Amino acid sequence: MASGSASRPWLGGSAHHLPSGAGELPSVCLLPGDPARVDKAAAVLDNFRIIGQNREFRMGVGSFAGTEIALCSTGIGGPSTEIALVELRLLGVRAVIRTGGMGALRSGITPGDICVVSQALREGGAAQPYLPPTERACSSPRLTHALLQRAEQLGHTPHDITVLSTDSYYLGQARPLPGFEGVAEARLEEIRTLEVDAMDMECETVLAVGRALGMHAAAALITHGSRVTDTWLDDYESAQVEVLRVAAAAASTWEVRE
Repeated sequence: MASGSASRPWLGGSAHHLPSGAGELPSVCLLPGDPARVDKAAAVLDNFRIIGQNREFRMGVGSFAGTEIALCSTGIGGPSTEIALVELRLLGVRAVIRTGGMGALRSGITPGDICVVSQALREGGAAQPYLPPTERACSSPRLTHALLQRAEQLGHTPHDITVLSTDSYYLGQARPLPGFEGVAEARLEEIRTLEVDAMDMECETVLAVGRALGMHAAAALITHGSRVTDTWLDDYESAQVEVLRVAAAAASTWEVRE
């Protein structure tokens, strides 16, 4: 007979979606979107090992400067990210850092640049029950400071940014589609009136849900493309390894100070 319930469908101490159980995770976790990027942490973390994978959730654990750090991929968008955050918190994680990509809307932010998110404007749906829709989703000041500091120490010039998080990758981010002539252009003009620096799909959920659950939450993003110059970073996987390095260094700082 199953021991779970419809309201909390866990079996014993094992999470319903994440391939992890109680007592298996350290207190800080990095959140790449793409499951394939979890494996790339082997280039950054010592003694890295994969815990397992279920659906879009691939998980691993390693250490940086002696601090144990977990990784959990979130998939694309808010709903799967919300699942990851809730289950990580129930498994004892207290701090999360999203690592991923974004599209820049501000001149001076070029493909390959590292950006640290201070706040997110909200067009997603998954975070709505956790934070009033009129409030911006803000990152943990401590983690944000650690990310900016560590990025500089590793030789980068990070940008402190505000993002617009949207559930839509195509028209919602003003990418033109056949049959929608003029819609993307109008959408881009609408976005520009918001005076945001970039667009992504997960920061709102990470910051809003993380805060509501009592977690420290922040985000470090690689600029995959610029909507100002319409340029794209063709080989962004090596850049994703570097943003993992920055996030791991910041996570180890957070742990020392906690």
